[in-house]
Amino acid sequence: MHSVFYFVTKHGYSVLFGAIFAHQLGLPVPGPLFLIAAGALAAAGKMGLVVALVLAVTACVLADLPWFEAGRRKGDRVLHFIHRLTRDPDAHNRKAKKTFARYGPSILLIAKFVPGLDAVTPPLAGTSGTSRVQFLALDAVGAGLYSCAYAGLGYLLSNDLDRAAAYASRAGTVFAVLLVAVLAIFGARHLVRRYRFTHEFGSCGRAV
Repeated sequence: MHSVFYFVTKHGYSVLFGAIFAHQLGLPVPGPLFLIAAGALAAAGKMGLVVALVLAVTACVLADLPWFEAGRRKGDRVLHFIHRLTRDPDAHNRKAKKTFARYGPSILLIAKFVPGLDAVTPPLAGTSGTSRVQFLALDAVGAGLYSCAYAGLGYLLSNDLDRAAAYASRAGTVFAVLLVAVLAIFGARHLVRRYRFTHEFGSCGRAV
């Protein structure tokens, strides 16, 4: 963790942007650790927190967009490419599609907290027919939540980066569970409102 911190200290915003961009493309770069380092530097007054977050969100969206477009154009072949090194690519493809079908494009809000799911949601959004505007909006919000969570962790624990890094390994699961719960609550409220509207509309129709 300290090597990442000193690397970001030396190279600043450019290495933060590059690391997050590479991480989102699927390269083995520890994106969360770079965000933690940025948060710690912001706490020390050596980096602007808002600038760092804007750069991180931009890097995420720019890296995800090619995968989204590939999904729109190539369909399932992109998923096969992503899962090509797994033991059973077809099973992984089916699982990814099932998860996306369950939550819809809203899963982009939490995908970056879940390793593996993060890689497949942009192309899945493309293959599902999600509009480009909707994808960009949801992906940007998801990237914002992801960036704020890890940079915030570094900001709060700037004096103990090893502890922050240890928390980061578990934080993704915790954040994802919380966001899924929020989505479930909003989804349930939407269904309740829809049921009430349908029930009231049906009652009025019968009365007429």
